[in-house]
Amino acid sequence: MNTSFKTAGIIIIGDEILSGKIQDNNAFFMAKELWSHGIQLCKISIIPDSIEEISEEVLSFSKKYDYVFTSGGIGPTHDDVTIEGISKAFNVKTVVNNTLKKHLEKKVGNPSVEQLKMAEVPEGAELIEDESISFPIIKFKNIYILPGIPELLRKKFIAIEKIFNEPLIFLRKIYIKESESEIAPFLKKILSKFDNIKIGSYPVMNIEDYSVIVTIESRDKEKLDEAFKELLDALKPKTIYKTE
Repeated sequence: MNTSFKTAGIIIIGDEILSGKIQDNNAFFMAKELWSHGIQLCKISIIPDSIEEISEEVLSFSKKYDYVFTSGGIGPTHDDVTIEGISKAFNVKTVVNNTLKKHLEKKVGNPSVEQLKMAEVPEGAELIEDESISFPIIKFKNIYILPGIPELLRKKFIAIEKIFNEPLIFLRKIYIKESESEIAPFLKKILSKFDNIKIGSYPVMNIEDYSVIVTIESRDKEKLDEAFKELLDALKPKTIYKTE
């Protein structure tokens, strides 16, 4: 792992994900956004609605990564136990936050006991407010506690992206009509010559014009451009369908 750049971990919480009742789209969205901001996503974990499991995973992630993002388990029902799990992880109380309570009162008038669950936070948590969101984001230590509903998560995630200040990752793609085994020696040679670049090779099926997409990425644009040109020169021109 390259520790010179900020790292992140994502924890998706929900029995409904593990049972296949609901398809998770949140990890995919956050992974793309983190990559676009130069954050190295190191791990995605999917765990059940269990206080114990949430506690263990959050504590582990919080120690390993600069940013931790949880998704799900912060609603009003009995199986929404993310806040309790995080509180347990750090041995703090779960308390009602007055600011969140006021937000709820504006929305629903007199909140029920169940609705008040959505005003609970681990003691010591801070709130992040933004004009683009109607309900604040809960942050505890380096953990950003986000909803499981994709539309809400996306709004909140975009609202906090301003905290990211890492060098961008640059990306080039080559679409090649050749087998992976044929191009593998060229990729290996490029990797051995250039530091701080990553190369990915992704076969595709049932497309006539190309059979492999090769990606080259780096935070150093000059090195990326140099490696990209060298790989293009090494490949047979007739096998290159297009570049991006």
